[in-house]
Amino acid sequence: MKKLIILFIAILMILPASGCKTNKLPEYEDFPDSYVASLPENARDGLTLHAFNWTYNEICDNLENIRNAGFKNVLTMPVQQPKSGGSAWWAFYQPLSFSIGDNSPLGSKEDLIRLCAEAEKQGICILADIVANHMATTDDEGKEADGTPTVSPLVAQYEPVLYNNRNEDTDGNGLTFHHNRNAAGSGAETQYYQYGNLPDLNTANPYVQGRILSLLEECIDAGIDGFRFDAAKHIETAGDPNYPSDFWENTVGVAKQYYKEKTGKDLYVYGEILGGPSGRSLSLYTKMMLVTDDGFASQFKSVYAKKDPSLILNASLKSDDASQLIAWVESHDEYVTAGTHYPENRIAKYWAVIAAKKGLGGLFLARPTDELTVGVIGSYGFESEDVAIANRFHNRFYAAESYESVSGSCYVNEKIAANDQGALIINAGDLSEETVKIDVPHLDSGNYYDALTGEKVVVHEHVAYVKFNSSGLCIMTRSKDVHPQLEISERDIGFTGDKDITMTVTNADEACYWFNEETGNKTAINGSATVNLNGHAIDGIVDLHVYLRKGINVFEQTVSYKQVQLIEGKFNVINLDPKYLNGDYEIYLWSWSPGLWSKNYEIKDGVLLVDTTGMTGFLVAVFEKGYVITNPNEWDANVLKQSSDIKGDILKAGFFDMTGF
Repeated sequence: MKKLIILFIAILMILPASGCKTNKLPEYEDFPDSYVASLPENARDGLTLHAFNWTYNEICDNLENIRNAGFKNVLTMPVQQPKSGGSAWWAFYQPLSFSIGDNSPLGSKEDLIRLCAEAEKQGICILADIVANHMATTDDEGKEADGTPTVSPLVAQYEPVLYNNRNEDTDGNGLTFHHNRNAAGSGAETQYYQYGNLPDLNTANPYVQGRILSLLEECIDAGIDGFRFDAAKHIETAGDPNYPSDFWENTVGVAKQYYKEKTGKDLYVYGEILGGPSGRSLSLYTKMMLVTDDGFASQFKSVYAKKDPSLILNASLKSDDASQLIAWVESHDEYVTAGTHYPENRIAKYWAVIAAKKGLGGLFLARPTDELTVGVIGSYGFESEDVAIANRFHNRFYAAESYESVSGSCYVNEKIAANDQGALIINAGDLSEETVKIDVPHLDSGNYYDALTGEKVVVHEHVAYVKFNSSGLCIMTRSKDVHPQLEISERDIGFTGDKDITMTVTNADEACYWFNEETGNKTAINGSATVNLNGHAIDGIVDLHVYLRKGINVFEQTVSYKQVQLIEGKFNVINLDPKYLNGDYEIYLWSWSPGLWSKNYEIKDGVLLVDTTGMTGFLVAVFEKGYVITNPNEWDANVLKQSSDIKGDILKAGFFDMTGF
């Protein structure tokens, strides 16, 4: 009997193992892949970068990087003439005109035309922010006799008819501002703007409509491809039961026809509607434009704290038709009022959800500086590879079928096109596991590649075997398409004396840098390199060029730095337009702690020298020649133009550059 058992075991040992299960995955050949990354043809099919507080020239200088990051559209600040010379972001939302600003820190009309022309060469569309619901007020407290906000007298310089008819019809053009603060019914919120002391335009007035249409056509002639309408839900629609008007038909409707005749394309228009229109249907607006969905991302921002990917899967949109909506992770309003902010790498993962959502439009905020300075780029997080791969994934699959699901700790969005497939996977759980098995019921078996790391992801019998990096994000396609990545410690700044700049490179087969036009002096970057800018300035400017290559993907960037020679002993306000220094205007300083107007400065060699001892910050303000401030302890609303706040790191730097003021 023992001999029979031993013989049986021996037979088993020599039998083939074809019927046994194994953990070893089969070897697959790569899929045929001819995909070349590109931007969608139409603005509506692409994603939008909100260039918050950027000048037109700053956008223009960064167009190549914006395209490389996969953004089809760029949204500017409001293009109208801003209150207070555009000294702060909020001033742009109190316009003085319905024409492109002629004295705006964003730049001139010619700058905007140049931007649009250069953007077209890159396949990028420029969208203009439009404020059509309200105009500038005198201050936070100014009221007319009936309790409605006071219209700033500065409006009269640009829009005399609107100003002269603000309270009564004086010349047959009709009342141009609403005075119905006790409005009731479905459209009451279109009659009186309750968010700030801002005078609400009578958008049913034909003259008002004509001025706004004129602005839209002026922008289209300049090369603008679309518009965002601020506070759109506070402007009435034709279908409103209580306060109807033909505003949108006579402005946006006509502008769409005008743009179509000029370009053969469709004008891209969306309106800011926070929450929903009170007592009215969203469809009253979506007949004419796309609208914002401010609540979508907020439903899954706790996904990592709760380790629950179903929060993403079950997040609802404010319309059943995603193609009617524009969503964001953070808006400019949310950002400037928030006490704390998510890290940018976390924002990138939430953004990937929006970018991959079929039909949904996306708006990505380019964060401002901590001081909210107009004309200074606050963050280059829009260029991060986490953001860029999500954008490229969107551009590749925006027309594909989309299948969302949850597998274990992961949210999955599969994309199935005629001859292409891929998936976005976000791991909300533990990242310590070496390989995670994820159900992908619609993907064909074969080799895919993580666009962020280049790691191969094998799909076998509708299961993907994924190795996550620390981001917990995997965007897998059939392309071995890893892009080189560059981080620069500081960009486009002024500096004095020695200034070190550090460049960090990842995913590059080749990397080098050089200064100015010294192409014969290229220096390799091995991981990272620190350079000192001092001694490289030509006429006060240092151009730092960087070249990176990974396979066929090439990334080139030029960053400019301005070397500043300071007058020692006081804070230097430099490059202020000489017209403000020659006696034709009055210059005052407004300082904080306590608030006080003064002329405690001197002018030397075209530089405003300020003693900042004990100051927490100040701003420079311009008034008419001969103007005297009678109460130095109160803000004076007669200021013609004012600088941004000079505080924090700017104050520590010892100088403030007022180029473009």
